[in-house]
Amino acid sequence: MLPPIARVLWAPKEGNADAQYEDAYATTFDSAAGDRFTAALADGASSAVFAREWAHLLVARFAGDNPIPAPRTTAEATEVLSDLGAVWRAAVEGKATSWYAQEKLPQGSSAALLVIDWDAAARTWTAASVGDVCIFLVRENKLKYAFPITKSTRFDDRPALLSTEVSRGAALPPFTRFGATFLPGDRFLLMSDAVAAYFLAEWEAKRKPWNDLPSDQSGFPAWLKARRDSGKLKNDDVTVLDVTL
Repeated sequence: MLPPIARVLWAPKEGNADAQYEDAYATTFDSAAGDRFTAALADGASSAVFAREWAHLLVARFAGDNPIPAPRTTAEATEVLSDLGAVWRAAVEGKATSWYAQEKLPQGSSAALLVIDWDAAARTWTAASVGDVCIFLVRENKLKYAFPITKSTRFDDRPALLSTEVSRGAALPPFTRFGATFLPGDRFLLMSDAVAAYFLAEWEAKRKPWNDLPSDQSGFPAWLKARRDSGKLKNDDVTVLDVTL
């Protein structure tokens, strides 16, 4: 299997600079491991400090160079997140120059995360999730699967999140898992929460929002502005990772 077609559409909150975009994504293709393709998308919590840095650490660990599988046990998750949390603290400690950052730094940072792995030999895909980053599988122009959220009304302001402070007693929500087989031509759409909620609302209204996505990043700002201005799409960091097998 050749590496799947993947395009990325992304934008920060309206009014923010690109440097303030707090989502992160990564992909890796390993032909030596039997044609496996892995993608990860993280959504840094806006209420936390240095969420951008935390989101980047998470996706790099699970879908960057030398990625590891998403943890299956609490012990595995605790070990991985404790190590990553230490890396995050070392990286950002000197950056906390404002009074706000200094006050928030001891609370750490947090992010939602989705990791998906495709196995070409087995023709299977598996996803692991914490929070409200979503994956949608479109087959023959119909929505086949939605994970982990299946209704637009189920998005709220308190999703489960992975914290930098697991080693210091922060809550560790479990990874939710789902998997199935895939067929040639299947289209997978990974989305951060704002655009995922819009996507599901459009589908619930009997529309096919996957057909309306821009063909490339150059057309994305105008597409996004129209939907934000209409009130259909919340003003938040937005990422769409579009993978066709």
